[in-house]
Amino acid sequence: MEKLSLQEWILILTLVSLTALGPLAIDMYLPAFPKIANDLSTEINRVQISLSTFLGGLAIGQLFWGPISDKYGSKRPIQISLSIFIISSLACIYVQEIEMMWIYRFLQAFGSSGGVVIARAIVNKRFDKDQTLKIFSILALIGGIAPIIAPVLGNVILKYFDWQHVFTAMALFATLSIFMTSSFLREDSTQRVPSLKVKSILKNYGRLFENKTFITYTIIGSIAYSCLMLYISNSPVLVMESGGLSSTTFSFIFMINSCGLMLGSFLTSSILRKRLDPKDIIRLGTSIQIISAGLLWLFIEINVSIYIQLIPLFTFVLPLGMIFPTTTTLALAPFKLESGTASALFGASQLAFTFLTSLLLNSLNDGAMNIVAISLMLCGLVSFTVNQITYPKNERKLANNNK
Repeated sequence: MEKLSLQEWILILTLVSLTALGPLAIDMYLPAFPKIANDLSTEINRVQISLSTFLGGLAIGQLFWGPISDKYGSKRPIQISLSIFIISSLACIYVQEIEMMWIYRFLQAFGSSGGVVIARAIVNKRFDKDQTLKIFSILALIGGIAPIIAPVLGNVILKYFDWQHVFTAMALFATLSIFMTSSFLREDSTQRVPSLKVKSILKNYGRLFENKTFITYTIIGSIAYSCLMLYISNSPVLVMESGGLSSTTFSFIFMINSCGLMLGSFLTSSILRKRLDPKDIIRLGTSIQIISAGLLWLFIEINVSIYIQLIPLFTFVLPLGMIFPTTTTLALAPFKLESGTASALFGASQLAFTFLTSLLLNSLNDGAMNIVAISLMLCGLVSFTVNQITYPKNERKLANNNK
């Protein structure tokens, strides 16, 4: 593989700014929940609804911006989508009722989703398969850093300013992304999708569902994303409520596990992609997850120290950094012309699958951590099985011969 040029690294930095916008917008305002609830005379659980509306806007927005980018290219749709993000961010400053916050957060997500979905499409269109895996690993690495940095930035802002300025900071970051897009992103000259009629868009989405590779790695990627969300939503209960550790200790543990995810992405970009076929990377990652979740379940059942339970929790999170970039690469690879549409359905499927699995787990579980550990193990087992079923022996031999 040829080394990336300076121009390509600048492009990657631009894509990083687009990819990081969503995680920053999700996590930066979390420390402000109590102040927002107090100023808007509402309960914190109603402020939390604004997080749900953001995720809804993120899913719907991706389905919208993907086909748009296939028709009109990358630059202009990104500029428009981020403009929507900036306007809705500034609107959040002036809200007087929590219901308006819900609406503006939905519009924020709708705008930020343009950068996320088009960034994936740009990588898929402009780079070869080996470079694609490396770049998606870099983007996943940033995806691990953003949730760590965002609450810290939010806390710093709250220390000196009112909560409204958290949204000012979001708008400024999006402005920087627009500047970088305008300055460094060049439109490609590839053939474009000719129609944006609803019938044509639905037909294109239908074609994706007919592709075995896309379906396989969208499923595995969606399961991995739902595992991440299950971990994020249940780790406070495991560490603080069941384990009895402080919130400060939990923050430190969360940071360490996030570094584990980043380590998985780094290993994929620097070592694993050179030694293993992408599908073998997934097999390795899901195998580690099955073993880790199984050990976590065992440790919870026999009630060992929380510090021992944290070991398999870390080793479960780490392979997510291997699985995310690899599934993205494999799912989008067959669709160079319709990268935006494929990227849109891939991202929206992750959010939809996570929503459904969360509903299912919440209906079956009353907060018992052993049920969560079993769910994580089953997710790893399903992903491993799906990967193996769609990767027959003759295909493995061919992959090895091509190395």
